[in-house]
Amino acid sequence: MRKLPLLAALLCSLASAQAAGPLPNTSTTPVAPAVPAQHPIVGSWTWTLPGKSCAETYKYRANGTRTGSSGEESTLSNYEITPIPSLLGFYRLVETVTNGNGKPDCSGDLHEASDQRVTRFIQFSPKQDQLIVCKAESLQACFGPLKRAPG
Repeated sequence: MRKLPLLAALLCSLASAQAAGPLPNTSTTPVAPAVPAQHPIVGSWTWTLPGKSCAETYKYRANGTRTGSSGEESTLSNYEITPIPSLLGFYRLVETVTNGNGKPDCSGDLHEASDQRVTRFIQFSPKQDQLIVCKAESLQACFGPLKRAPG
């Protein structure tokens, strides 16, 4: 009979520990969600604008950050991406530029660091060695293909 109150106390303490949940992030630095290391986006990707010698390079890390260079521009972003593609074959990618040098990219555009989240849709080639970047889940407004860089 002594085991029943001990078991009840143990279950109550376990339930209260689970209800408390994980400790909140008290850091003031935003934390990017981790991405599985085997996700096809992880790695370096390059693209050269048609008719120009200017190249863009993006490096997506499994820790949810991305570095980018395009022309004179260099940026650091946090990103989130869906773990699997939609029924249309697109991954939803949401990026927020957190740091940039304020210089023009290959197109002459400036991308300043901001809290603005930009959503794009990514589709990979069957071998996952190339990708295109689209404004919507459609092939109507895309650029690329970006090619996977070695390493």
